Parts: sequence; structure tokens; C-alpha cells
Amino acid sequence: MKKSRTVRIVLCIVIGVLLARIAMSFCAVGLFYRFFYARYDTLCPTDLKVSDLSEPAVPVAFDAGDSTLSGYLIGDGQNGVIVIAHGMRSGMDAHFAEADYFAAHGYTVLVFDGTGTRTSGGDSRRSVSYARDDLDAALDWLETGEYGDLPVFLYGHSSGGYAAATALARSDAAVAVCAFDDPVDTMCDTARQYVGFLVLPQRLFLSVWNRIRAGSDANELASDCINATDVPILIVGASADTVIPDSDSLYLRAGAIDDPNAAYLLREGDHSDVWLSPDALAYRTEMQNAAPEAVDRGRYNAVDPAFLDEVLAFFASAQ
Repeated sequence: MKKSRTVRIVLCIVIGVLLARIAMSFCAVGLFYRFFYARYDTLCPTDLKVSDLSEPAVPVAFDAGDSTLSGYLIGDGQNGVIVIAHGMRSGMDAHFAEADYFAAHGYTVLVFDGTGTRTSGGDSRRSVSYARDDLDAALDWLETGEYGDLPVFLYGHSSGGYAAATALARSDAAVAVCAFDDPVDTMCDTARQYVGFLVLPQRLFLSVWNRIRAGSDANELASDCINATDVPILIVGASADTVIPDSDSLYLRAGAIDDPNAAYLLREGDHSDVWLSPDALAYRTEMQNAAPEAVDRGRYNAVDPAFLDEVLAFFASAQ
């Protein structure tokens, strides 16, 4: 009898410790989401402004669940509509240069700030994989307007590249620049920078929280979504990417992709500069300690025509 009671007490203690551990882990992950995916209103003074564009830009807004997203339609070309999805710590103006280039070459370009970012609504960015929901909302809006009959192409960077890959079936072709494959792995890598190996037991809780924050499909692999369709996709990697680890890079997971229309391109550079011209890169180094008002924004954000021409050739070949 005494032994049985001791066993029950030990079991109760073990169960209590496990439940406490689960509760603490869940709270810790909740704080991680609250901190890392809070609203992002920071503006980069060296990004292009709408007034810097050579092509006409019309402001637009559309619903995305419980928030309204703001953006611009740039140009009015009939070659197709290119939808640009930005990364997590960024906004649409980080890609105004590419948008202006695409518009000047006969495309209509939709750029927008994601949920919880700059000009758009939302009290947080929710999750690293929520960019796919924002992109879906943008595509829904396009389908109801005057551009519904034009080919639709996706161009995404980082989490926006993940979004472009996961929404691939809704497009005629996509380009994913410096994208990750597994959103949960990517979040684990972010958390590991702060808590080291202690993040390993938290993966399950990160996965559960991601589903809560971004929906039942939030943990899908980009590679699985690519394999579910034969729509062409160009996966662009950066030779010196310091943001997306090799283990998470969609470019380096080519072995997991069996879409015969998937193509790959490795660009020299870091995570957020692979589309820039050599002169822009040199100028950024020269001006890294300069006051923002002293920077020539046009030169600072000048694109590499060779790269963007390759993107446009890829889109054209898909039609």
C-alpha cells in the first residue's frame, strides 16, 4: 500500500513537471512570436520613394482577412501582371526599383505592404509564413478586377519568395529569390541565435503556434507546393546569404524538388542585394557611413539589368 502511494506521488510529480514544462514552452514560444513578428513600421530612408519612379503608380487597397493591405499598381503594361512579395523586415518600397524596371518593360506591377507592415493594417506580422496569406489576398483582388485576363507572375524575396513558391499553382510562373523551404526550420534558426541548443525541444511548440497564428497550411514546405504543380519557377540563391542558412535554403534543396519546370540561378551577393547592379553595391559600400539625405537613392537602388532581363525572359518563356 505504501509503495503504491509512493508510485502515485512520483507519477503526479513527473506529470506536474511535464505539464509545467509544456506550459512554460508554450508561453516562451508565444513571447517569441510577440517579439519577432510585432508590427514593423520602420522606414528605410535610402529606399526609393514613389516620386522617384519613372512609371505611373496608382495607390490601391484590398482586404486580407481582418486587415486592409495598401500598395501600388505601377505601370499599365499588357504583357502580364507581376505581383511582388517582400520579405519580413522590409516593405514594398524595398522593391520599387525592380517594379519600375518591370513596368518599363511592358508589365503592370502590383506591390504592397504585408499585414502588420508600414502602410498596411494589422497589429502584427503574425508569422514568417503569413506572407502566403497576403499574397493570396492580392491574387484574389486581382482576379476580380480588370487584370483578371492577363498572365500573372510572382516575384518574391525571402518570406515573399516562400509565398511565391507556395502560391505557385495560382500563377503562370514565379521567381523565388533567397527563399526558405521550411518556415518552422527558419523560425528555429532565428530563435537559435538567442537561446542556442535550447531551441531544439521548442520546435513542436513553434510548429503549433505557427498553425495558430497563420492557419492550418502555415507549416507547408515550399518544395512540396512546387512538386504539386508543373508551373515554371525560377529559384534564385545568393552565394553569400547571411540570413537564410544553407540548411533552410530553397535553392539548396533542389534534390527535394521534382517539378520538371523548376530552374535555378545562383547570384553573387548577400540576402538582400542580389538584384542590385555592381555600381549600386560599390556605392552602398562608399556611402555606408553617410547621412541618408546625402545618398543618391537612384544610384543606391540601381538594379542589375542582366538579372532582371533573365527574370523577364523566364516569365515570357512560360506564356
